[in-house]
Amino acid sequence: MTETTGEVRVRNVRTRRNDSFMESAMEFGGGVVRLGFTVFTLPLALLPPESRNHMRNATKELMYAFASLPRDFADIAGEAIEDWAAEKGEPAAAKTKAPKDEMAAG
Repeated sequence: MTETTGEVRVRNVRTRRNDSFMESAMEFGGGVVRLGFTVFTLPLALLPPESRNHMRNATKELMYAFASLPRDFADIAGEAIEDWAAEKGEPAAAKTKAPKDEMAAG
């Protein structure tokens, strides 16, 4: 075998070491969350596969419910605001137009 002669390119790789307190705290917090998740899911791993699948689906549906709450609150608030505006007697045209910019020339 022949050896190649010439320049050998070496890639410098920085080690991931930062003495930042915030990064250390975030890594610690992430570790605690991962540990908590593992402890939480341990009983699920002991269940039969069918029950495990039911629990997984129920958890997914629960997460979807929590994710949809802000949209539902916004819809309810929007309806309440429209009802309040209708009680105040605002004309329908005023609802669809943007207010006039008083600072604009002309």
